[in-house]
Amino acid sequence: MNESRPDAAILTCRDLAVGYGEAVLCGGIDLTVHAGEYVSLVGPHGCGKSALIAVMLGALEPMAGQVIRENGLRREEIGCMPQVSEIRGNASVRDTVMAGCLGQMRHLFVGRAERAMVTEQLERLGIADLEKRRIGELSGGQKQRVFLARALCGKKRLLLLDEPLKGLDAAARDDLFAEIARIREEEGCAVVMVDPEAVDGTVVHMSDRMLFCGPVEEYVRSVPGQLYFAGHIL
Repeated sequence: MNESRPDAAILTCRDLAVGYGEAVLCGGIDLTVHAGEYVSLVGPHGCGKSALIAVMLGALEPMAGQVIRENGLRREEIGCMPQVSEIRGNASVRDTVMAGCLGQMRHLFVGRAERAMVTEQLERLGIADLEKRRIGELSGGQKQRVFLARALCGKKRLLLLDEPLKGLDAAARDDLFAEIARIREEEGCAVVMVDPEAVDGTVVHMSDRMLFCGPVEEYVRSVPGQLYFAGHIL
């Protein structure tokens, strides 16, 4: 079964530990992502939020535990935007966004549907006028939009975003966050997002272990939530 009902589980983490090399950054992660859900990953720098994104994508092996794709979720149905600082290369804007379509293609050559998808995402994020520019020529905010457009080309059921709003001014942040909310509402796409100022939905607070997982309404009343919003690092 490839299509899931709105509240169906699409990805489950069971007693997961994430990290790099032999270093475990965070353990004891138990999380279920449902169709259309918004999940905020929060916690101090170096607690493994980016590693968890990579493990969910399948680009990094877990240190312990397992990630289960449920209700027919396939790797090619997951779009991902890593931190821009981790991205290398100097391709054109259009070619960079086109790379997001590759996992969806069922033929060898870029076709009309892929070109139309790229144009749609470039226009949606207000960067169509940059399509011939090289990535290295762009500002930080412009790069954020390009790689978000690439992720949007790749997603169908799950979108993984690692600080997609970083480097944007307040107006641009509001616009992109509203666009992400629209995608969830209209397309039923689940979103897992790392951003310290976009805490909403289901909150996963990470440290050397998972300290909280639940609705934001409960998080703001919890000890980890109160310390987080007070600016304290756990």
